[in-house]
This record gives sequence, C-alpha cells and structure tokens, in this order.
Amino acid sequence: MALSLSVQKSPAIVSLHIPAMQIHDRFFSSNSRGRKTPIPKSKVSAASKIGAVSSLAFVSLTKSKSILAALKLTKFASLGSMLLSVGAYTTIYGLPFASGMVGLILVHETGHALVMKKLNVPFSPMVFVPFLGAAIAAKKPPKNAYDDALIALGGPALGATGAFGVWGCGMAMDSQLLLALGDFGFMINLFNLIPVGMLDGGRIGNALSPYAGVAGVGLAGSMIYSGAVSNPIFYLITLAGGYSSGMRLWNDYNNIVDKSLPRNFYQISQRQKMIIGGSYFSLMATLFSAMAINEHYKKSPERIRFDERASGGSIVGEGMINVHRD
Repeated sequence: MALSLSVQKSPAIVSLHIPAMQIHDRFFSSNSRGRKTPIPKSKVSAASKIGAVSSLAFVSLTKSKSILAALKLTKFASLGSMLLSVGAYTTIYGLPFASGMVGLILVHETGHALVMKKLNVPFSPMVFVPFLGAAIAAKKPPKNAYDDALIALGGPALGATGAFGVWGCGMAMDSQLLLALGDFGFMINLFNLIPVGMLDGGRIGNALSPYAGVAGVGLAGSMIYSGAVSNPIFYLITLAGGYSSGMRLWNDYNNIVDKSLPRNFYQISQRQKMIIGGSYFSLMATLFSAMAINEHYKKSPERIRFDERASGGSIVGEGMINVHRD
C-alpha cells in the first residue's frame, strides 16, 4: 500500500508514502479474469517486513530534527534518492515496474508541491526512501483548513491523473505492464484518501467536520481487524488519528483553542467545504470505478514476470516487446 501523511503540528508539514505490500497483494493477486494465480510471495513478504521496519524508523526520525535536516539537502538528493528507490524496488518487481512505481509516487508528491507553490507555502526538496516512499516538507503551515485540504487533495488528484494516463496507454498498447502500473496508481491514491489521522484524507476530513476523523478511525480499525492491513505504521496512524480526533472534539466541546494551529484554522466558509467535499467524494468514486474496470484487464506484476520467463521473452503487450526483461 502507499500512505500519504503529514505532521501538521510541527513547523514543517511532512508528506510521505509507505508502500506496504499487504494492500498491494490484494489487487495484484488475480489474473485478468479474476482467478487467483499461484505466484510465490517470498520476495513480497520480505519487502513488507523491510517496509514495516523502515516505516517505524522514519516515524522515529520525524520526532527529531533529523528528518527536517535530511529534507534540506541539495537538489541532487531528490534524484539520487529516487534512483536508489528504483534500484530497491527492482529487486522485487523488476526495473520497468519499479520505475513506474516510483514515477507514480513522484507524480503524487508533485501534486502536493504544485498546490503549495500556488498558495505560496515554501517547501523543501522531495526525498525518496526505499521501501518507505517519498517525503516533501513545507517550511510553514497553511493559513487555514481550506488551504490544508487543497494541498492534501493536490497529491491524489494529480496522482490519479497520472495513473489514468498510464492506464490509458496500457489499454491502447495492450500492455499488461502499464495496466498493472495504472492499477497501482489508482490504489495508492485511493488509499491516501482514507479520512484518518495524517493521511491526505484525514486532513481533508478535518476541514469538513470534526466527526470525519472518528469515521476514519472506525474505517481504519475495521481494515486492521479484517487483516486487510497489517503494517505497524498504519497502526500508529490509526492510533494517532484516534487521539487527534478525540482531542479536537474535546476542545470543541469545552471551547478550548488549540494554540498549535493558526488562529481560526478551522473556520472556513460553507462554500469552501462544498468545494472540498465535492472534489473529495468525486475523486474517491472515480478511483473506485477505475479499479473495478481495470480488474477485468490486468494481471499481477509477478504473473507478468512468471509468464515472461515461461515464454522466454516479453509478454507485456505488443507495443512493449523486450521492455520487461530482467
């Protein structure tokens, strides 16, 4: 899976992705007709464990100034860390799919960056972390919940656009590689819209209602209970979301002002809430529909590589011959 979260109450807003393979397996474990395929999961399981450890380490760093210092490295840090991530994911899925994964994460993060630039919110260079995702930090918080929600929406909105572009090329070229990448893009952007804690959806929900976080915690809790997600970082996000949602409701009930946020942070107009809500639910519905449609066409990346080895060549599509070689 991929999570996008932010640390709102720090001097900088940090947005990152955590590719955890449990959710990834859910939609990458069936063939184009929906039947399960007997693909070995050893490498995927190893990646999931590495990702969990990396996630916990990264969260620990966010409690200190280390991560903020890392995000202020030279412009070459973005390119270097991106190439490092591609190399790490290549060991699991091969170079073409790994490059596409990192590219789609880049598009998502670029969406956040473009909105921050539009709103004159300065930010640090993007940094990629293998088996964890990417991070981009704002140097000051947004002025209100509306701007914060717009920044949060920017990532999934542009990310979904990129995923649709990849998926469209896959359909036109009959490329299983691109169809699988498009599905990955749909999933990570949809997952980021869960209205819990520091996820993009959590920040959007906070702008709409103080009760949105409560609903998000319930949804996240059901995902954990059902086994859909078994990544420690998601547990922490859910716990933190429950705490922050509870504190906001407590403060509202007792008329307590949260001094860690800008003055009147949540006081936005009804029109602004309608814009945010309409965009949020429309984007979720679009991504749900895209994943449902693509279910009839895609194969898993493991299935693609397995079939490629069996046939002795590339089978990712007539327009992608010899691209998907290890």
